[in-house]
This record gives sequence, structure tokens and C-alpha cells, in this order.
Amino acid sequence: MSPCQGYPPSRIMALGFGEAGAPGRSLKGQRPPLTVLALVARPLHLQGGEERPHPMTTVAEFIERNREQLIARYAEEASRAESARGLSQHELIDTFPEYLSTLANISRQGHRGDPVKTKTRLEETHIGQRVRLGFNQEEVTGEYVVMGRLISALWEALPLQEQPSPEDTQLLFEELRGAMDQVVATFSGYTADDRQREKRFLRRLDALSSEVIGNSERSIPLHERLGALLEVVQEAMRAEGAGLLLADPSGKLLIPTMYTGRWRERVETEPVPVDSPSFLAELARSEEPLALADAVSAGPTVAEGIRRSGLRSLLGLRLWPHGKLLGVLYIGVSEIRPFEPQARRYLETLVEYLSGIIEKALLLQQLRQTNERLRKSETLYRLATEAISDVIWDWNLQTDTVAWSGAVEKLFGHAREELGGHISGWYDAIHPEDRERIVHGIHAAIASGEQRWRNEYRFLHRDGSYVYVIDHGLIERDASGKAVRMVGAMQDITARKAASEALRVSEDRLRLAVRAADLGTWDFNPVTGVLRWDERCRALFGLSQEEEVTYDAFLAGIHPEDRERTHAAVQRALQLGSGGDYDSEFRPLWRKDPGEHWLRSTGRAVFEGGRAVRFIGTVQDISDRKRRHSEAQHRAEFAEQLIGIVSHDLRNPLNAITLSVAALMRQEDLSDRQAKGLARISASTERATRMIRDLLDFTRVRLGGGIPIERRSLDLHALCGQVAEEVRLAHPDREVEVVRSGQGMGEWDGDRLAQVLTNLMNNALAYSPQGSPVRVETRGEDGAVLLRVHNGGTPISPELLPHLFEPMRRGSHAGEGASRSIGLGLFIVDNIVRAHGGTVEVRSTEADGTTFTVRLPRRAP
Repeated sequence: MSPCQGYPPSRIMALGFGEAGAPGRSLKGQRPPLTVLALVARPLHLQGGEERPHPMTTVAEFIERNREQLIARYAEEASRAESARGLSQHELIDTFPEYLSTLANISRQGHRGDPVKTKTRLEETHIGQRVRLGFNQEEVTGEYVVMGRLISALWEALPLQEQPSPEDTQLLFEELRGAMDQVVATFSGYTADDRQREKRFLRRLDALSSEVIGNSERSIPLHERLGALLEVVQEAMRAEGAGLLLADPSGKLLIPTMYTGRWRERVETEPVPVDSPSFLAELARSEEPLALADAVSAGPTVAEGIRRSGLRSLLGLRLWPHGKLLGVLYIGVSEIRPFEPQARRYLETLVEYLSGIIEKALLLQQLRQTNERLRKSETLYRLATEAISDVIWDWNLQTDTVAWSGAVEKLFGHAREELGGHISGWYDAIHPEDRERIVHGIHAAIASGEQRWRNEYRFLHRDGSYVYVIDHGLIERDASGKAVRMVGAMQDITARKAASEALRVSEDRLRLAVRAADLGTWDFNPVTGVLRWDERCRALFGLSQEEEVTYDAFLAGIHPEDRERTHAAVQRALQLGSGGDYDSEFRPLWRKDPGEHWLRSTGRAVFEGGRAVRFIGTVQDISDRKRRHSEAQHRAEFAEQLIGIVSHDLRNPLNAITLSVAALMRQEDLSDRQAKGLARISASTERATRMIRDLLDFTRVRLGGGIPIERRSLDLHALCGQVAEEVRLAHPDREVEVVRSGQGMGEWDGDRLAQVLTNLMNNALAYSPQGSPVRVETRGEDGAVLLRVHNGGTPISPELLPHLFEPMRRGSHAGEGASRSIGLGLFIVDNIVRAHGGTVEVRSTEADGTTFTVRLPRRAP
């Protein structure tokens, strides 16, 4: 019989069969009959006419409970083979029923006693009968593969706890493998088809190896072709996945390297120790190919990625060229089945050939890497000598010859041949005042056994001048310690010398400036905690020159009210990303002279490697400035309080005047002259009242209380119309235009906003030409209401615009009414608007006139 009928194409290819059982013809793309697929996929749990799973713990139980179904399916598959044509039912089944019983007995008793003898007898009988019927080796071994597949299909889809133990399953496949070994022993070696197939895949490996090894110009890196090499092995073995792990240089770890097929996503994520109990470690230690019957039930001996991939039976072999572990290679198939001896032998051939390819490629890769490092090293040395400003010299101490780099002409104007090839040319170019010191020093270093020499001197330039150089060399010695070579570098430091001198002069000037400014200096190392103060710094703190200074002592010498604030300022400056700036004012406790003393300390932190490594700064006595500032502040506060008191007390007589004037104006017998006089008194009283109110508001703001507001619901449109009408009555000869749009409702202090409106309208009238209109617009928007007051006329000067809302500021072109203002109107406007959470802006140009824009949120922010 042949196993090809109803067998998945990948499995048929693995057994060496082509289409319809014919060798050499691929079944790729064909689909097995549906009935056979169902037979392979379903476990045989048939009792009482219905299928239902039974928990079975041994192979023997599965065989015995499904014996008749196994025989029927074996006969069905055997009958489809081309080699089975013309055979009777008895010839098809042959010894299979008795063979099943023998396998069940071996499952119970193990590989010993009568069942083993019976199995051997049955195998010899079956193989002999198949030889007489004209079967070939592949067809006979295929029958045992079908046996294993049909038996393992009984539990393949069951949960692990219902399947036979791994040891029981492994025993079954060892017995089937032994039967196939007997088949191979009966038939002799590979068939002609095997040899041709082997040659075909080895030729493909050889072609890929040529690309990898090749020549230096055409070779492809190993990692770029390793996947293709492994895919050839997978295809040759008719497997569904292949994995390769290469050993690390120590040979103690297997490194996951390449995976193909169903394992294309790496199934081992970590290196595998060779001495571990895993399946891969066993491969590395075994001389023969090893098979694993079922990877799913093998537990932690295989990687989780393999168990999840769906591939069940594994076959693998180590890569062992020249008696050294190179790695391991293994393949996987999706069914639980034994691997025929041909597959094992074929894998050995492929792995041996692949080992040679990989070993050669790795050696070639190492050689190329070594050559590349050498080339880069030579290129780096050449570029370095060309790029750096140093002159490189090489002195052979055996012959006293010296080789110079090309930089000697760039730095000193000398062609290399002009200095000559002897050390004397170097000596002659050293300044006469430095020559004896330098020559004696370098020879003393050579004679004393030192490894390095370094010195500064003046070297002759080709134009006749001398330049300052720093020269250092490395002395090479032989095994006996004798100096044989010296290589060095000479650098022009003339500019550095000049800069050093300039720095010294600058430091002298800085010291004089610090002394003139009466500054003390300090230097703190945050890493070591060392703090240094100069003489003036100690004097400002009241310390003697002998007293020790530490950071803790510095904090202890600060007034308790200033200590925490000063420490926090220091810590902020020392934090990475803070900019490193430090500025703090505090009172020292150690000063003995009378009065309160204040010091100001400023500094900057220097950072390296993500942390502060230095913190330097100055200290200045600011006691006089603090006293002057305090006195000025007291005077200003007294003046503001005085203004508040005076303005408050003036309101009472003004109120009396206002009431009296109102009573007199109600009399009917007033003459025109009397009425006009009373009107002037009323207007003056109102203006004085507004001035006092502004002074009171100004005093509140300057004393820190701010302008108080009481929010109530009101319509800004209506309030604006009311104030505009009052302004028109006060200025009957002027036009005030009011425009409104949108919703004007909000929560504001009406009296305070009336102040804003009155001030802005009066300001617009005062600073615009007679006869020109003033336009007032209120416009409702989402969440806010805009108020705009516009007037024409001369624009506000650009110099005054930034200071317009400051107190005591007035335009230089004010009219008569404005000239009597004390300059607090816009200051009060700005503070009232800000108290409501709003903003006020002004825009003034020759073409467009002047517009004040107030934006008021409808609700408190």
C-alpha cells in the first residue's frame, strides 16, 4: 500500500511521494479528499452510534477501544494507493490487526517480553509479503507512517489531560521507527529518486553559498542569505517550519538566529544554555538526530512559541563541523507522527552541508571585519594627522632618523626635507635659550626608563621668527626595556600663550574692579562641599580670616527669617535646567557694628554631565540702599495716606455746597446772572467731587486694597445710554453718538462702570476738536461685551501710549477741561476694568483717530 491517498501534500512530500503516489511529482496546491481530511481531523470515539470524548490515559486504551475503526480506515487509505491495485482485502490488511494488539501490549508492559518478539515477527512477515507483492521501500515505510498518524489522530484534538502521557506516546513512535528501520534494512539504502532529490537541494544550497562566500566585491552578508538557506532545508524535509540557533563564542549558549515557515516569528526569545534540560540542549549534546513526538505535551522542554505554533512533531540535529559546536537546526510538522529513517539520513546530509557553508561564511565575515577595522584604523590615522593642528614626528632611536608629518609645513613653514631626516635638524630648530634644557630633558627621560616626555619651548619658523610649542612623546621599549622608538606630537601654542597673558591682565583688572565695587567673592563646589570666601567676603559676613567656612556655617550665619528663602534660592540654582542663576538678599548675624545690615549675593552654577560642579558669585553690602528705599517707601505711604485723609474730609464741605446750590437753584425769582453763577458753582463742585473720588480710588489702589466692586445684574446698553445722556447735558454743544448691538446683559458694578463710561466720554470730548462727534459703541459677544469710545483729532503721541494708564499722566494737547484734571481718570478706568476681570486697550493714529476698547466678561472669572 501507499500512504499518499488522503494525506496532506506537505506530509506526502515528506515521505518522498509525488502525485497519486508516483515518486518525483509534487502535489503542491492539491487538496486531499474531504472524507479523508475528516478522518484525520476527528478522534475515533464511537460508542453506541454517537461520537463523544472519553478520558483515556494510555495508547493501549485508545487502540483497543477503536480497534475496528482503525482497521477500517487503514484498509480505506491502503486501497487508494497505486501499489494496492488488484489486492484482496486480506492482502491489504495483512498483519495489521494483530500488529495493533501487539502495540497495545507494549504500551502496557513496555519494550520487553513476548510482545516484542511478536512485533518483530509480524514486521518481518509484513515486510516479506510486501516485497513479494512488488512494494518499494518508500511504500512500506509509508504504511507505518499511516499507522502512527491514524493512532495519534485518536487523541490529537483532545485536551492534554485526556491524552496519553508523553512517555507512552514516545514509546509508540519508537516502536514504529524500529519497524521502519527494519524496512530500510530489508531494502538497501537510498533509492535513485532519493539521490536525485538530494543532489537537487544540495545544488540549491551550493548556489546560495556562492553568493554568501563569493569574492570580496560580490559577497552577500551571511544574515541576508541565512533565511534562504534555511528555507531550502525546510522545503527539502517537507516541513512546515525550521529553526536555527548558533552557538556563542563560548559554546555555552545557543543564540536564536533564524526561523522560517510557521516559525517565521521567532519562537525562542532568549538564549538557550547548552547544559539545560531543553530539547534544543539535547540536540546540542547528541551525535544523532533526535525526534520529539509531540511538542505540545513536552512542557517546558520546548519554547512556548513552538507549542503555540501548531507544529507537533520535531526532528533536529546539531551543527558540528571539525568537532566543535556551531549550533542546532530543527524542523517541525503539524501532525504527531514518527520520522522515517530516510528523513533522518537526509537531514544529516543537509545539516552537514549547511554547517560547512555557515562556518566558511562566518570565517570570511570575521576576515572582512578585521580588514575593515584595519582599513578604518589606517584611514583614521591618515585623516587625523591631516586634520589636527599637531605636527606628528616619529624618531627611530636606533638610527636617530626622524620622520615628520605634513603639518610641519602648515604650522612652521618647513618642508619635511628642509628639516632633514636626522635628529640634529630638530635640535637646530630649537631656540638657543631653550635648546640645552630640552635636549637634556628628552634624553634624561629616555635613559631613566620613563614612558612619556613633555615640555614647552620655542621652535624656529621658516620666516625666522620663533613660535611657542608644547611637545609630548611616547617612548617605545623592547622586551629588555631598551628604548627603540619615540613617537610624538608638537602643537603651536603661541596664540594660547598670548591669550593666557591677556587673561592674566583681565583677571588683574577684574580684581581691581571687584575691590573698587567693594564686592566679596565666593566659590562653592557642590560635589565636594568645599566653600571658599575671599578676604572681603569674610569681612562682609563679620568673620575673621582664621574661621572655617562651610555651607552649613553660611546658613547658620543668616537671619532666621531669611535662612529658608536663601537656601531655597541656592537649591534652585543648582538644579539642572534652572539656568544656574542665583540672586538673594539676606541679613547676616555675625556683623558686630550697630544697625541692621543687608547683603545681596548673586552667582551662577556651572554644569557638567548633568550635575552642578561649580557655583561662584559675589556678595555686596546693600544696607544703605535698603535704608534709603525703606525711607522712600514710608514717605510715599504717608503721602498717599495724607491724600486719602484730606480727600475724604473734603467731601463733607463739598456735599454742603452741592446741597445749598441745589436749594438756591430751585428759587423762582433768580436773575439770569444769579442762575449762571449758581450753575458755575455747581459744575465746579461736581468737578471737585470727581477729583476727590479719583484721589480716593487712587489711594485704595496704591495702598494695596484695590478698587472694590459689587456685582449686580444690569444691561450695559442701558447704562451706556444713561451716562451718555448725562454727558450730553453737561456738554450741550457736543454730539455724542451711541450705537448698540447684541446682548448687553451681565453681572457688573453699575456705579463703577458709570465711572469708566464718564471718564472715557469726557476724555474723548476733551481731546477732540469742537464740533466733531464722539462715538460710543457697545456690542455683545459670546461671554463678553465690548465697549468702544472713539474720537477724532490729534493722535496720542507714541511716546505717551505705553504710559497712558499710569497715574498723573495727561496728554500735552488737552483742552481747557482736561487741563484741570489731575491725571487719574485713565488709571482709575484701568483698575476698575481689571477688577471686573476685563481689559482695556487704546489705538491712536492720524488717519483713524483715537479708540479706547474695553472688554468685560459677563460673569466673574
